[in-house]
Amino acid sequence: QEGTHEHEGAHVQNDAHVHEGAHGQEGAHVHAHDHVQEGAHVHEHAHVQEAAQGHESTQEQKVAHGQEAAHGQEEASVVAKVIQDIDLSFWQQAHSGKQKLLVLLYQPDSCDKCKVTLDSVAQLVGQPEIPSDLEIVKSSNADLVSHLGVNQFPSLVYLRENSHVTYDGSFGVEDLLEWVQLATQQVTHALNDESFEHLTQASTGATTGDWLVVFYKDTCKNVLLALDTLGVRLHGRINVAKVNIPDSPSQVERFKISECPEIIFFRQGRMYRYTLPVLDVASLRSFVDGFYKNVQAQPVPIPKSNFDFLTENIADYIKIQLEGENRNAILAGLVGVVTSFLFLVICCFRSTGGDTRKEKKE
Repeated sequence: QEGTHEHEGAHVQNDAHVHEGAHGQEGAHVHAHDHVQEGAHVHEHAHVQEAAQGHESTQEQKVAHGQEAAHGQEEASVVAKVIQDIDLSFWQQAHSGKQKLLVLLYQPDSCDKCKVTLDSVAQLVGQPEIPSDLEIVKSSNADLVSHLGVNQFPSLVYLRENSHVTYDGSFGVEDLLEWVQLATQQVTHALNDESFEHLTQASTGATTGDWLVVFYKDTCKNVLLALDTLGVRLHGRINVAKVNIPDSPSQVERFKISECPEIIFFRQGRMYRYTLPVLDVASLRSFVDGFYKNVQAQPVPIPKSNFDFLTENIADYIKIQLEGENRNAILAGLVGVVTSFLFLVICCFRSTGGDTRKEKKE
């Protein structure tokens, strides 16, 4: 019996140990599971925090960029407000003093685009590409607008020395900077009787490129603004030039200039007369870009020599005299000159013939 009791006690103890071991294992599993869950929650929480921080950082960057842009716009607006307003008198003084002006012509009350353009122009102030002696101004003065012939707003006009050009592009800051640098240079050549053929070589090979030449005088010089503006835009591709009609009689006669203004496009040894009814930048550009092919090409006349001019002047003088009061006297003089010339020819012929006969007799 005692043995039986001991055996049963051992079984009970073993069962207790097994039961405790099972409980221990279950506790360990539960504890491990709790740790895994806690770790997962911690990891997930960390990701959430990182994502939140990243989102906040992105939002902060966007806000910072927005603030910078707003600050830049505010600065441009402030500069735009302090840009000087000028009138016709100010322009005329600058023109007389050969001062550089970049003038934005605008209408503050009836032009929605003008404010945005004014802010863009204001951003040019202080840029290193802008010439140091160029003053940037604005104007809504009716007298100045009329004087410059402006009929659309906004318009940007660049005065340099004694001439000005009009901007013909978009009002982006980069485009404006590029154009100002080009427009600062004088690109329109002034030609006359002495320099025309030397520079253009129109009839001797055209090695200096294509030339768009305007023949003008004071009564039709408004076309020069369009020519200057086109010259800036096509700089390096086509040469533009002007010829003052009263100062260049030889070229006027050479090219049979009869209109004011008259425009001729010289290209590869041929010349094309501009026949379009409109004289603006767009029409001139269309002509040199290809519309000239619709016009009859003409050979370029060869420049006359000094002897040609002398004989023509003598012929013109005789013609004028024959049409005047001294017509009979001039005719008598001409008859005398011709008679004397014939007499000399006959005498020379007889003298030569006599000498020949003497040589034969000897």
